[in-house]
Amino acid sequence: MHDITVIQIILCALVILSAAFIKGMTGFGFALLAVPFLSLLFPMQVLVPAMSLFNLITSLVILFKLQEKIKAYYFIPMFIASLGGIPLGIYALEYVSSESLRLITGILVILFSVQMLGKVKLAKRYLQFPIVFAGFISGILNSAISVGGPPLVIAMNRKGYSKNRFRGVFAWFSTFSAFFTTAAFLMNGMIEMESVNLALFCLPILFFGSHIGSKFSTKIEPDKFRKIVIGINIVTGSFIVISTLL
Repeated sequence: MHDITVIQIILCALVILSAAFIKGMTGFGFALLAVPFLSLLFPMQVLVPAMSLFNLITSLVILFKLQEKIKAYYFIPMFIASLGGIPLGIYALEYVSSESLRLITGILVILFSVQMLGKVKLAKRYLQFPIVFAGFISGILNSAISVGGPPLVIAMNRKGYSKNRFRGVFAWFSTFSAFFTTAAFLMNGMIEMESVNLALFCLPILFFGSHIGSKFSTKIEPDKFRKIVIGINIVTGSFIVISTLL
């Protein structure tokens, strides 16, 4: 069991509110921004199951609000592929130290952020095939460090999905993936009461922050703000890597 202090709760609220505000403004980046900071406050073995529960609830909310119908072809292949990755991620979460997982998180946040800045060119081959490999990698990362979104974002951007299709595919995949990841955590006895409390604590803050962020979304250039957020991710990832190594 891991005792959560009042200071951790206050800092967690500030992190969640900030990440939700940014998500409301830009439409992306909640986990990518929140998890690195929260990993400094909580053991990964508490944080990751909490984020899985959290992701399941928020994904269901988004799913019910979807306006566009999404064909199963777009999300079923990546979801099936993710099922192969989930056990690997859970194994890593259970047997790899929290410090090592934090180091991996920091490195991956930096790599994904650099790619999202457009500094890494992606091959244009095999665009006609469904997204499978990114789904598998996402399954591993979701269940190990709760940052499974970036591989899917990169894959869907590579395919040139429209905004509505992007949101729809992501919502369907996230719902299925979070459900089976959470079920796997339950079957392995890895969801402690602290994780449940943390997830429930985060929910109202996320909805409030996202609502306020969406109000400000028209007052700032989205692309410029997106680059600022990615820059913050790079700095955060670098800090986590350096602090973990030291």
